[in-house]
Order: sequence, then structure tokens, then C-alpha cells
Amino acid sequence: MERSLRLNIAAGFFGMFWICGPLGAPLPLLMQAVEATSTQLGILSAAWQVAMLAQIPAAFLAEGLGRRKTMWAVVTVAHRVLWAAPAVLPWLFPEARGRLAVYLIAALGLSNLLANLGTASWTSWMADLVPAQSAGRFWAVRQRVLSLGLIVATALYGWVLDRPEWQGSLAGFQWVFALCSVCGIADILVHCYVDEPVRKTPPVWGNVLGRLRAPFRVRGFLTLTLLMSVWTAAQSLLGYTLAMPGFFSMVHLRESFGATYFQASLIFIAAALGAGLFTGVLGPWMDRAGAAAVLRRLLVWAPVSMMAWWLAAPGQWVVGGQAWPAAVLWMSVAALAQGAFLTGAFLCQFRLTQMCTEEAGRTVAMAVHWSIAGVGGAVGAVFGGWLKGAMSGGSGLPWLGHGYAFDVLVLLHVAIAWLVAVPLSGRLSREIGPL
Repeated sequence: MERSLRLNIAAGFFGMFWICGPLGAPLPLLMQAVEATSTQLGILSAAWQVAMLAQIPAAFLAEGLGRRKTMWAVVTVAHRVLWAAPAVLPWLFPEARGRLAVYLIAALGLSNLLANLGTASWTSWMADLVPAQSAGRFWAVRQRVLSLGLIVATALYGWVLDRPEWQGSLAGFQWVFALCSVCGIADILVHCYVDEPVRKTPPVWGNVLGRLRAPFRVRGFLTLTLLMSVWTAAQSLLGYTLAMPGFFSMVHLRESFGATYFQASLIFIAAALGAGLFTGVLGPWMDRAGAAAVLRRLLVWAPVSMMAWWLAAPGQWVVGGQAWPAAVLWMSVAALAQGAFLTGAFLCQFRLTQMCTEEAGRTVAMAVHWSIAGVGGAVGAVFGGWLKGAMSGGSGLPWLGHGYAFDVLVLLHVAIAWLVAVPLSGRLSREIGPL
């Protein structure tokens, strides 16, 4: 057991060098470099979320197999191989830069589909593997190691993208995504050595619809799923995915404040650092107070940290003899809190899905939960991209922040979180009690 948990953490460290590509600065800034529109950015972000629907048919298949690990490994290796597309496509189609955005959306959309064919198997596998009595502490320790990996990968990728010899070309992005794909495959190969607990035979629930309805009979499952769908949508409005800043926020720093690649990456580094520091407190807090109670507080605090975007102003500050966009330095400080609160909510979600599902049939239950949450995220991402593109000249409301379109998205995020997500979290706490 202990060996498997350590291998899980080691594999995750490699995985951070992959995840930093799609969720950090490289992907949204690559899409900006190939002149993708705001709507195309929204579609690409939504593709990550809507692909979660593939978890449901994959879960039915996985529950009919003797082992989840084999199916998971095959589809996820293929998924990580496809993340070499940003490295390969500019080389294959050097004269088609205007169409690269469409090619990338297609290739990475397929990659996301393959990833989600294995996600439900992995989440149910982990729920069976990690002891319930120490789950909060395990996920907290794991997150600290993963945050270190994110910080190292983000700094490395930012340095590569800012190399003077690669400015004006896509060469830096090609090197970044080649490494991203290789490390992603290494993550899967190491994880193959993690033990898979023997599962109980799933109950016979009748037809497909009956098996899909079964998870909703478990106390708290429906409320948790609705809550996380709403919360995922609120995050996706701003381009935040899996608790990390990206897409619209990264492009906003480049377009509105002239940040370099490395400078834009600083908020991703700060968010990872904040997550790593906070999880030292989060794990024991979750085990002591209950994940539902902790989640409710985080959903109140997280939108407050997002309001920092309203104070991000043009101009420069000189630090160490070098001029930096003031917005980058300010948001790097704010990202410490954002990373802490958003990652905390994400880890609470992991713990609550373990609590609100039964061991028998857990793979299907996980697929249903994450698919519905993904639909919410897809709606938020597409709407956010459309709204940002629809605002003339990227301008927002003159009385809000500094008049940027992104400031309006922050306002919508706060409203959705406080008016919908927080009340749902209170209802969840009442349904499941102090667990």
C-alpha cells in the first residue's frame, strides 16, 4: 500500500511537466501566436470539459473488465502522445499557420476524448486504493509534491519560450510540447506499477438507465454533482481549469499588460506555490472538520481572491533593476491565495466523491459525476470566450476595474459562486453531516 502511494506521487510529479502545457501559459499563448480568436480559445477550453461525457460509456466498459489499469494505460498513453501535436503540426504544415488553430483544436480535442476514456477508471481506482481515514492527508502531501513539479515545469517552459532566438517563431512552443508529451507518457508508465485493489463484483442494477440512476440514490451525490458543475462553470468563465489559471487569464496578461511568456507564467507558479503551502493545513483540516464544511468556506473565499483582477492596472514597477508589468506582480501575489483556495476546493471534491459513492459501481458513479461537472465547465468556457470576443475592442464596463472585458467575466464568476454554489454547498453539508 505505502509503496503504491509513493509511486502515485512520483508519477504525478512527472505528470506536472505535462499538465503545465495545457493548463499553464504555453497552450493559450501558443493559440494567441497562431492568431486564434476568443471564441476558438473558448471552444478549446470547452473541449477539455465536454470530453468528460466520454467517461460514461468508458465506465460501463471498465466495469465489465477484470482490471481497470490496462484500459486506463492504453487510452491515456495515446492521449499523451497526441500532446506532441503542437510540436509536430507546425513542422508538417509550415505554410498553414492561419489554419493551425483549427488543426490544434481537432488534435487536442481528440486527446481530451481519449483522456476521459480512462478518467473514471483512475478516480475509482484511487478511491479504492487510498484509505478513507487518511485520505485528506494523502491528497495534501501529494499536492505539495505536485506543486513543486508545477513550479519547476512552469519556470522551465517560460525560460524556453522567452529565448531571444525563438521570438517570432513557433520553435519554442515545439520544444515545450515535445517535452510535455514525453513527461506525460513517463507519468503513465510509472503509474502502471501502482497496485490495483481487487474490486467487489458490481451489483446488477438492471438496464443502462438503471445503472446511471443508481449513484443518485446515495446521500449527497446529486447535490455534490450539481454544486461542482456550477463551480466548474464559474472557474471556466475565467479560463481556470483544474484549479489553475490559464486560457483567458494568460491571454489577458499578454494582450492588456504586455507580459512576456515567463512573466505571464509567474501567476501559474504563484498559484502552484500557494496550493503547495495551503495543503499542509488543508489535509488535517479536512479530516477534522469534514470536506463539505471546508468546501463551503473555500467557495466563499475563492471569489474574493478573484476580485484582485479588478485592481490589476497598466504600468510598470522596477524590481531588481528590471521593469515588470505592475499587473503581473500584483496578480502573482493574488495567485497565492487563488491557488490555495481553488486547489483546496478541488481536493475537497475528490474526497467528497469518495464519500458520496459506493464501492460497488463506483466507476460508473465517478463517470456520471465528472461528466456532469464537465458539461458545466464547457458551458462556462464557451460563454466566457464568446462574451470576451463580443465586447467591442476587448473593453468592458467603465466603472468596473479598469474597463477590461476580463473584469466582466470576474463579476459573473463572483455572482455564480456566491448566489448558486455557496447555497448548494450549505445544502450538501446538511445532507451528509460532519463527515
